[in-house]
Amino acid sequence: MKYKLPDYNNCCVNFISSIAKYYGIDTQHPTLPSVDQSLKNKPRNIVVLLLDGFGKELLLRQCRQDGFFAKHFVQDVSAVFPSSTTPATVSFKSGYTPLEHGWWAHFLYFKEVGATVNLYLNTDAYSHASTKLNHIAHDLMPYATIMDRISDIHRDDVRCYALCPPECRDEAGITQITYDTYDEMTQYVSTVCQSDGQHFIYAYYNLPDSVEHKFGPYSREVGEALAEIEVLTELMCQKCPDTLFVISADHGQTAVHEVRDISKYPDLYDCLSMAPSGGTRTMNVFVKSGMHSRFKKLARKYFGDKFLILSKKQVLSMGLLGTGKPNPKIDDTLGDFLIVSVADCGVHCSTLFNLPIILPLGGHGGLSSEEMTVPLFIYENKK
Repeated sequence: MKYKLPDYNNCCVNFISSIAKYYGIDTQHPTLPSVDQSLKNKPRNIVVLLLDGFGKELLLRQCRQDGFFAKHFVQDVSAVFPSSTTPATVSFKSGYTPLEHGWWAHFLYFKEVGATVNLYLNTDAYSHASTKLNHIAHDLMPYATIMDRISDIHRDDVRCYALCPPECRDEAGITQITYDTYDEMTQYVSTVCQSDGQHFIYAYYNLPDSVEHKFGPYSREVGEALAEIEVLTELMCQKCPDTLFVISADHGQTAVHEVRDISKYPDLYDCLSMAPSGGTRTMNVFVKSGMHSRFKKLARKYFGDKFLILSKKQVLSMGLLGTGKPNPKIDDTLGDFLIVSVADCGVHCSTLFNLPIILPLGGHGGLSSEEMTVPLFIYENKK
């Protein structure tokens, strides 16, 4: 089976490390030479723009080859693993690998509260109800953002902003500014960059990802969404003097033509000590004592044609979650095995992911090249 492993010397952690170094912040990870080179011009403003789900394959198949994005494409970079929004956006915001920050999946089980939790929304993964507690993931796996660290050093001369749509707001992210449309976001960025002083902006937009999930990554609807994003992005960049734009994505998407429900295999499901967590292309499972060999045999039987069945030891030894000092919660939250898609098939658990399945659809979280390869764009407005 063909698949693409993450490259933690060529991912978002590395270009965030370049920016951290520019502001005098110590970093434990290699920087990205292409971003280092652009920073030599000492821009007054730096904007990091994350376009959710904008994989390299979309650039090739859905964007004009003489358009703004194609003209300012610099190189391919790797997604972190899993190729999903939660681990990637935390890596974007912090400059840490999933191994370090611990927010490595969409849903994780926390023994402290005896619940599987949606990390960003702070809701129970099964009932979708609020946990009615403090923000569990932030309490147990706190991290400092790049904005926090820049402000600590440059409190008097660099102003930092984080922007996102209201429905994507991190519940504990009190510094985040929300906007309703991408046009509104670009206007906000332009206004800040045209004002006096130095600024760092992290801006997140949840398209084209949400359209890809609904219609598939190579649909007409995704092409139309990207065309609008491209026009508005170019206009924004042209309006921002002395500004460096670093534009990339958290992951790509692949077309999913089949979904297998793990709860439909009773002999396999009986091996589990609790319902699974993780996501719909990388599923995290805890196995009953003494049943590891049986689980592995059955998982390979039912899923081995389109999935990797990786033990916890393999996940860590392969460095799939990254380099650096492991977050103390990794040992608790990482199960005995991961079921990782490398093909056009998703993995589902009807007791957890209570979502309608309409095929084909767009998916991410696995190790296909489409999911793991994202473009890096750099635009320098030197005016």
